Amino acid sequence: MSRGRLVLSICALGALVWACTATAAIPNRPLRTAIYFDPDGARWDPSSESVALTRTRRAGATAARITVYWWQIAPPIRPRAWDPSNPGDPNYRWGSLDSRIRNIVRHGLEPLVTILAAPRWAQGTKPTPPNNSYLPDPVAFGQFAKAVATRYSGTFAGLPRVRWWQAWNEPNISLYLVPQLENGQPISPGWYRRMLNEFAAAVYSVHPDNVVIAAGLAPFRDITPTVQAQDSDWGPLSFMRALLCLSKSLRATCNDRVSFDVWATHPYTSGGPLHHAVLANDVSLGDLPEMRRTLDAAVKAHHVQSRRSIQFWVTEFSWDSNPPDRCSPPLTLLDRWIPEALYRMWANGVSLVVWLQLQDLPMSRSAYQAGFYFDSLNFATAKPKPTLEGFRFPFVALRHGKRVAVWARTPFGRPARLLIEQKRRPGGAWEKVALATTNRFGILQKLVSAKPIGVFRARMFPTNEASLPFSMKVPPDHFYNPFGQPTLLEPTNQPQCQSGRG
Repeated sequence: MSRGRLVLSICALGALVWACTATAAIPNRPLRTAIYFDPDGARWDPSSESVALTRTRRAGATAARITVYWWQIAPPIRPRAWDPSNPGDPNYRWGSLDSRIRNIVRHGLEPLVTILAAPRWAQGTKPTPPNNSYLPDPVAFGQFAKAVATRYSGTFAGLPRVRWWQAWNEPNISLYLVPQLENGQPISPGWYRRMLNEFAAAVYSVHPDNVVIAAGLAPFRDITPTVQAQDSDWGPLSFMRALLCLSKSLRATCNDRVSFDVWATHPYTSGGPLHHAVLANDVSLGDLPEMRRTLDAAVKAHHVQSRRSIQFWVTEFSWDSNPPDRCSPPLTLLDRWIPEALYRMWANGVSLVVWLQLQDLPMSRSAYQAGFYFDSLNFATAKPKPTLEGFRFPFVALRHGKRVAVWARTPFGRPARLLIEQKRRPGGAWEKVALATTNRFGILQKLVSAKPIGVFRARMFPTNEASLPFSMKVPPDHFYNPFGQPTLLEPTNQPQCQSGRG
């Protein structure tokens, strides 16, 4: 472990934000939550759409992330005469996207739209399968971004406005963007910089206050054989530093600038909320401070162009659960890990967290069982998991000397009064510890004078909605391969569980 990562990990072990700062000031930022609805990775169909969005609100979320596949909307063959920046061009095939965005907005949710996957005619000389892309044409990408942003500008054909636009998904791995490297030299970061700048210029031209979201980096190294042969540790920090023109010591390596308002990452972890990735250039939950430090260095070097303060988001994250996947963390452990993960992300500057999916997919055909509802043929009758409440109303209680440091975020981040309660022993009664008011973002951070034993919880006052109990007994960390799948996403010597999927 590097010296920088060691110092950061020591700070991460502190009970609350002020444990590694000179003051006890609470960061003045919200923690919004969202659910990701990818038609290829989560259950979504017209018959269950309204139920899904209603349940997204039930989860305390205020946004929904969806994916727009460029190749599905663009013409399969480039027309001889057309206007690719015009959303009304008859060559575009918008399909059901209009109704999806209308329904998201109708349910009081902010749409977060991710655009990726170029049509074959907008790729380089080695076009790839549908959802991957070989050197996508940056100018064509910008033209498509202009068409989509104009269509959902709030002034086109009665359609609602979309403000949050993400350029591509996980561009640091070959699953979505190739080539990553050529002759041992990075190719994807510089190419993605061109794509992102064209995308940002197009989106801003529609509305200057639109929000451009960059990256959404995969957490682990690219394990593609061609990449491994050139760099066995081509991880998200490798890509990030090359994109932002920084060396390993975070010194400037070039003067190129890139335009965005939000840096996003996907910090999946093979353990708990403080777990570090195995490799130096990978980023799990425990490594968010290092990614934040890299982002801050790029901003300080004026390598990032934006009209507002740069935000830090997590646009995809989850743990699968046991049940149904016996190779994943048990639900009782996730009742603790999910609230603490939300706290740790917020403490490291993250202001929006997107959970991967709302409902499990069938074990027989999918590696994704991270939903807040169990799989069911009838979505409307699917049973919720207890983890739903940990996401909706996260609450954390951590030992801080002889006292207890508590943190909570109310559902939807609304200001409220919270009653902090303690149960000293199993079967005992809940006792009042403190009554406090959240900040304007519905966040409470407070040191309370209580013996650090038993379990604590927060209760909304006077509505009585309670958080899940949070134990003062810290469970040991444990390796769980993300998604419980047999393919290892990072190296380990620990024996692997066999999920027995059909």
